[in-house]
Amino acid sequence: MRIDDPPRGRRAAYFQRLDERAAASGGPGRVKFLDLGTHVVRLVNHADAFTPHVEKQLAYALRDEAPRHDATLVIWREKDVASLSSALDDRCDPRKNLRLRVQKLAAGSVSDGELKNLQALRVFDKGYSRHHPLIDIDILSGILSAHNPESDTFYYAPENLEPEEFIKQGHIFVQTFNKLLKTPASGLVHAALVGLNGRGALICARGQRGKSTLAVRALLDGFDYVADDYLVLGREGDGLYAWPIYSVITLSPVMYGDLYRLLNAKFVSNNARKDKYVFNISGYHDRFAPRHPVRLCLFPQIVADSAPSVVACSRAGKGRAVTQLVHSTVAQMGDAHDIATVKKLVDFVKDLPFYQINLCRDIEKNLRLLRTFLETGACGRQTGLNISSRAAPHAVFAP
Repeated sequence: MRIDDPPRGRRAAYFQRLDERAAASGGPGRVKFLDLGTHVVRLVNHADAFTPHVEKQLAYALRDEAPRHDATLVIWREKDVASLSSALDDRCDPRKNLRLRVQKLAAGSVSDGELKNLQALRVFDKGYSRHHPLIDIDILSGILSAHNPESDTFYYAPENLEPEEFIKQGHIFVQTFNKLLKTPASGLVHAALVGLNGRGALICARGQRGKSTLAVRALLDGFDYVADDYLVLGREGDGLYAWPIYSVITLSPVMYGDLYRLLNAKFVSNNARKDKYVFNISGYHDRFAPRHPVRLCLFPQIVADSAPSVVACSRAGKGRAVTQLVHSTVAQMGDAHDIATVKKLVDFVKDLPFYQINLCRDIEKNLRLLRTFLETGACGRQTGLNISSRAAPHAVFAP
């Protein structure tokens, strides 16, 4: 059932009932705080089963106390997501949705189209967003997510908190963090960032382009580290900065095998997939950069060459890099129709120098090239450096 622009009183009643549902699920909530760089979040946890997921994925950001907070995130384990819609609004009848779900599970008699649109309740407010609902109860995934903009309180309640099932959603709270961190000057971005001597390199690429492998190998070699997958990007004055959130990395089984002897990390999950492993790297928190300036963008490409190289991007190459950064971010966050977010992402990076880094199969050669490139701050033909640039032979980025 979809509800558009409910009256103020009815909307307030929805959120009051969510507060009551959360409190009834597990008693008083245990309060922690999450330092997300540009925002501090008060985390109210009503489910002990949630705690290991939070501690494994958000160890770096987790705090026992904070002098202030910008928003609140209430989490609990919802025992029956399918009945939650009728608990919020008595006009909802979840029985039809339940029948469709049972039919699909038992006999596969429901079409993919019907299943895709299976929603118990979605509440929209055009003043808030035309694309993201205030309340979204999805009985197929068994997840409730909601946001009360008046109190800046977010709600998240899954039905299944078993490790393998829960982590199918990817990084914990990523969709919620996207909404929470979204301001004209900041946002959650799907990218990697490492740096040296204050030179932060934002690695822009879709999946399977080598950004996690390059970022993790740089972390192990003493580079400043922000993220291999998701980070906060924001403007402060005239500068662009990045902040870390997650204490986990994702690596392919092959790359994990190559880094096995070097990596001191704890296995978390295979993300319910065969192509990615998730690891906790809290042992490297001393190498995390709490706030790192972004000086350039790197566009990784895997090549068959025996040695890696760096090429200053042409205008067309920069366009491809920006497109991949924007596309991968909005695709992960469900923001493909959010023109303001797309424009903001482009504005963040449009004035930065862009370089294509051609990665060979030898991880150690790639790492040496990256170190030399960031230490010298130059892209050009120099004796002893495997760095080349047809587009701008003597391009230099300032520290």
